[in-house]
Amino acid sequence: MLLPTISLLLRLLDYVLTNEIPTQDGCLSALAQCKLDPGCIPKFRILWRCAAHHGVEPFQLATRNDCLIAALALQSNQLFTCKCQRGMKKEKNCLRIYWTMHQSHVTGYDDLEASPYEYSMPGPSWGLDYGRHASLVSGPKVQALSNVNHCLDAAQACNVDETCKLFRTEYAKNCLKPANRHGCNRPKCRKSLRRFFNFVPEEYKYPFLFCPCDDSVCAERRRQTIVPSCSFEEPDKPNCLGLKDACEADSICKARLVDFQINCQPSKKSASHCFLENYNACLQSYTGLIGTALTPNYVSNTSFDISIWCTCVNSGNQHEECETLLNLFTSNDCLRNSINSYISSLPFHLSDSKQPALTSTQQFYFRFPDKDGSHVDDKLNKNEDCDSGGNLKVSQDKLLPGQITNCKVNSGAATQSFSIACTITSLYIFMAITGNAI
Repeated sequence: MLLPTISLLLRLLDYVLTNEIPTQDGCLSALAQCKLDPGCIPKFRILWRCAAHHGVEPFQLATRNDCLIAALALQSNQLFTCKCQRGMKKEKNCLRIYWTMHQSHVTGYDDLEASPYEYSMPGPSWGLDYGRHASLVSGPKVQALSNVNHCLDAAQACNVDETCKLFRTEYAKNCLKPANRHGCNRPKCRKSLRRFFNFVPEEYKYPFLFCPCDDSVCAERRRQTIVPSCSFEEPDKPNCLGLKDACEADSICKARLVDFQINCQPSKKSASHCFLENYNACLQSYTGLIGTALTPNYVSNTSFDISIWCTCVNSGNQHEECETLLNLFTSNDCLRNSINSYISSLPFHLSDSKQPALTSTQQFYFRFPDKDGSHVDDKLNKNEDCDSGGNLKVSQDKLLPGQITNCKVNSGAATQSFSIACTITSLYIFMAITGNAI
């Protein structure tokens, strides 16, 4: 009786240590473990071949059965539950493993019910009154101070922070400099934009993108933030479904789109108009799309309207599907409320005096640096690339434009270690009690 109990406990411990605790490399680590198992790697290779032919040519019955059998056999493996980190080293390789596990089961099947990304650090706790902020859906109720260009202020604040300044300089150089007589190098520009929004802290990148404006000069500066002439606009607007197909052919763009569809999914039943009721997750997913084939941006300098650069003209019998994709950006109440709730957290006055100002107890992490830059200097004085809070620190002589350090994945390691220790201790206590009882 004792041996089966010990065996059960050991299996439980193995599950906790391997499946429940996210690793730094996500699916890359899961595949490395699979390669050590003679029964795992042959099945994964079958799924890899299935994914290579996915949507390209019809499967023969025998091949389709092989895909299904391999997929079912790996459902209990950590490959099936692994995820990736946005901006991680070898992100594209990690996502290829993820999509191999989640799109190769049968022809035409895609598992889009969950985001491919895990976030090691939770976003800000937005303790908002969703019922009150839902009223913002008709437009921002933030009264910007007169004669103040908050987008210009955001640019000046970015220049104080070395991380923000470095990545902003990089994307400005790649997006503004013509690669040849035909224009800029769009792939390089978009990659630089992704790096900026992956690694610059929210307190600096959000004011860039969501700065409230009182006039067209400020609004035009906000629209020009991502250098739309290179990263966003084209001479002609392509069909939205064709743009989506191009996005889904790229593992990173496809992952960012699925992440956005999940975290910014609108819901009329929710007071926040967000199905997941997480404004910050929606904003993270929105910024994650910038620098992909589906890069969104403001459509003009006279409104807060957002869209992607495409049209649904000549969509034929797929017009409804096309409009659904376009409306995810142009008529998304969840996205609009997420932006407005962020703006309302800024240290400006709400236009409606009956609405109380948000207090510091609501833990908004959006803060411009002090004028003397003291808190920035404190963060950059150390030699390490990461601080104890899991934030990236950059110095010109240490972190070059081609080098990326992913700090987010290491934060919380102490908490995980403590959880492991508690789990092991509990198991030993349980084994002792079981032994005495027997």
